[in-house]
Amino acid sequence: MSTRLIHRSAASPSRDIAECLEALFLSELLDPGKRLLVASPWMSDFPVLNNRGGKFTALDASWTATFVPFSSILRGMLQRGTSVQIACGPGERETELLSRVDRVASLDGTATRLSLNRLPREHRLFSHEKALIGDTWAVYGSMNLTYSGVTMNGELITVTTNAARVATVATELLDLFV
Repeated sequence: MSTRLIHRSAASPSRDIAECLEALFLSELLDPGKRLLVASPWMSDFPVLNNRGGKFTALDASWTATFVPFSSILRGMLQRGTSVQIACGPGERETELLSRVDRVASLDGTATRLSLNRLPREHRLFSHEKALIGDTWAVYGSMNLTYSGVTMNGELITVTTNAARVATVATELLDLFV
């Protein structure tokens, strides 16, 4: 795959986006990149991996036979040496997610690889960009990183492994992480 456009209508939800994210995060856990950039004004600890059959427990013994949340995926990436940079809004769900990730990073010694930036929601300063960017892939478009964004809302996202496009998207959004 070089570039794929995924459109999901709110009137006819599909699992395409959730399955795409699951595959990308599994590939990162199996072959970790150096950096993951995560930008979304609204973000929560949504379920990323369907581990109900226990098929992914070999990747992390703490994962029970249920859905693996976003915070656990980020923790797994930090433990594998990936630098994780997150930029999100100041809401309660975002605070809860970031607190959970920050707390476990502090406990397991990976906090030096974690960077958290809170984006203002003031009208003139509001950043509305949404993207997940790994070393070799990027997902960007209308989707917030929430349960509704990943599973239910009408969304239009681009998924690319085109190296030039990945670099362009990362470069364009770097200011969100400082």
